[in-house]
This record gives sequence, C-alpha cells and structure tokens, in this order.
Amino acid sequence: MNALASFSHAGMQGVRLRKKKQIIKGVPRMMGSHNRESYWVFRELTTQISAGESVLMVSRDPVRTNAIMRVLAGMLPIDEGEVQRPERSLLLVSPQNRWVRELSVEQAIRMLAGVYGLADAEIEEMVEPVAKTASVDGLMHRPVEDLGKQIRDQIAFAVAMHAPVPVVMFDHTASIGTRPFRESCLDRVNALRDAGKAVVVATAKPQIALHVATRAVIVKSKRSREVSVAEAAEFLVKERVRGQKRVQRHEEDEEDDGLGF
Repeated sequence: MNALASFSHAGMQGVRLRKKKQIIKGVPRMMGSHNRESYWVFRELTTQISAGESVLMVSRDPVRTNAIMRVLAGMLPIDEGEVQRPERSLLLVSPQNRWVRELSVEQAIRMLAGVYGLADAEIEEMVEPVAKTASVDGLMHRPVEDLGKQIRDQIAFAVAMHAPVPVVMFDHTASIGTRPFRESCLDRVNALRDAGKAVVVATAKPQIALHVATRAVIVKSKRSREVSVAEAAEFLVKERVRGQKRVQRHEEDEEDDGLGF
C-alpha cells in the first residue's frame, strides 16, 4: 500500500501545571502556587498511514489523539523520532458560530474551504457539490447563523468530503449534524477510504470504530501500539464503563456529603 504519512518512534512533550505541595500559612504568596511540569503527550509511536485505509486512534485522554492529528496537519512539531507528513491534509473541526456569524451559507462554504488552505480555483469547483452534500443547496443566500450548529457541522463535513487532499482526519467528528445526516456520515467516510484516500479517526464510540476502521492504534503517554479494531472497540467499551463508574462514585459522594450527619 502507498504510505501517505508515517511516524517512527515519534514523541511529543507537553507542559502542565502541578499544584505545589506545600504552602506556608500566613506567608504572602510572592509566586504562583503551581509548578510547570513537562510530560509526554505520546511517545514511541511507530505506524504508517496508507492510501485506501482508515486508521483508528484511541486513548484514555483525547488530547493525545488530537495532538497526533495536529502533527499530521503540520500544526504541531514532535520532540523525538521522525514523522512524514503529506503535502496537504484536512483535520475536520466543528466551526464556531463566531467564525461565520455574518456570512451566508455560500460564503460560509467558501470561508471554511479557505481555512483548510484550498486554492480559489479548487473552492470554486467545490461550492455546489459541498452544498448538495450538506443538504443546503436551496439555502445558499440564507444567513448561516439562522440555521444552527448542526447545519454548520454538515457544511464543514461536506467540505472534508470534497476537498482534494490525500489524508482526511476526523477528531470525534466522524458522525455529526442532524439525525438524518449523521446516519449517512459513516458510509461517506468509508467512501473516502474506498476512493483511495487515507482516513484517520479518533472516537470514543465503539460502533464508529467497528464501522469505519481497518486498523487501530492505542495511544499512551509512554508507549503506543497497534491493535486489532476489535481490541480497540473493546478498549472503548471498558473506558465507557470506567467513566460511568467514576460518575456514579462522584454522585454517591455528593449524596453522602449532603446527609447532614
């Protein structure tokens, strides 16, 4: 298969704030009460992303998978190892209302395509097919602000479908928009893959993983490894159960605190 991107023993560091363990009572704080601490967002990541496949990235911390996609999009550097990026790629994001508040639907399509770095001639060819895919072809002169977040998401998704780039990435955006539109999203993502593009997906939903992925990578801070799609889906199920238990324990603790004993 034709590798469009790859990581070789790649790692990226981040910085987080840790609360200082000791604060002397009665002494004015002349400095902040937090220490800056470096940590590995991901490390030892070795994988290829090839044309015609869909790679699933899963992690307990969505920051890790988001960082990998931003590296592929050329938005972040790595601190160790090597990375091969495609000349162009698209990381789908959900557009904020403030981006397009004053724009019509057609202007929003053109603006979002421009944000992704597409040339004017490419955008001109995309406007009509994007509008049709997003189900807004009869609303081109309507203010996009009047149509709500779900329609903005559909427009952004449709731009990703038609963008002339070899790699398309979905960071928890593989299924978005109104309910009828969401039901068609995963088949559209698979159509991108079948057309020979490389697809990278991050999701917390096992059903999305099983529907679109051909390979999977579990991303950890110290070591990332390739697993089967079924293993990745099982990982997501377990993480969901852990999350539900954490919420339940938190709610029980709050109830205990309110007993008044």
